[in-house]
Amino acid sequence: MKMVFSLILTLGIAGGIGLYLVHNPELVALFYGISLRHAVLLVLMCVLSFGTSGLYLKVFAGKFGMYLRPREWFGLTVVTTMGNYLTPFSGGLIARASYLKHRHAFSYTRFLAMMAANYLIAFALISLTGIVTLLTLPEKQDESWLVLIFFFATLITVWLVSIFPSITAGSKNQMVLLAQRATEGLDIIRRDPVLLGKLIVLTLMNILIGALLFYVAFISLGSMLPFRVALLIYLLTTFTLLINITPGNFGIQEAGTSMAAAILGAGVEMGLMASLMIRAATILSAFSLGPVFSYLLSKELIAKQDCGTD
Repeated sequence: MKMVFSLILTLGIAGGIGLYLVHNPELVALFYGISLRHAVLLVLMCVLSFGTSGLYLKVFAGKFGMYLRPREWFGLTVVTTMGNYLTPFSGGLIARASYLKHRHAFSYTRFLAMMAANYLIAFALISLTGIVTLLTLPEKQDESWLVLIFFFATLITVWLVSIFPSITAGSKNQMVLLAQRATEGLDIIRRDPVLLGKLIVLTLMNILIGALLFYVAFISLGSMLPFRVALLIYLLTTFTLLINITPGNFGIQEAGTSMAAAILGAGVEMGLMASLMIRAATILSAFSLGPVFSYLLSKELIAKQDCGTD
């Protein structure tokens, strides 16, 4: 039923966006004005984003004595992205967890702890970046204060989850269990300051790349958006990852970007078009590299099975 619901929702969103663009041909015309240089730059930044996310996986895995070769840490990120577009509810992450389990004996519990800790670190840094950026904006929209409160609330929530008490160890509630896994992952990281420093640097690099991706997308559409505003739109858009019910978060991300662009004065239409531009670049890069790395990673699994048989 979940799969059927996701499919119906995806088709409905695609139809809605299609009708909107049909009735606003001037927005479609913006695509024809995009230069090849900007298009290539968007794709390259998507690939660079795969790289920083892959390095995050490599660094965290190294904490458990698990050495990932470049084809693995980079390839798993690409295949995960491609898989998320092929299936709803983050199907690509399930494939990544399965690979690490069967290739490196990395348990699902540790994988969940790693992912939960990753989200906590990411949203803490996203909130801090948003707060600093908003406070230094020369001209603030009236709605900017709502965004500032939202970032503060997120930061407080992350802090509360990070000190989640261990007395709930016997709970069967999914949210409580997820909070426990996040706390376990953070405990591992906190005991290793060097590891924490590396993860913070990689997360900040990913934030910078994401902001540049949005900045170039808006610029390519003819919108002279300040970089700090593009950064804030990206930061707000990242929260749509928490509502992952369609393949590739299709429609949810577009709605989030459009709302963020409207709040920050960039315009709903430009927000939608920029989001579609970034999606097109992500799909192109993921589906160009994904089949290659799917084949290479499959060979890794087959080699592992053959060694086990011998």
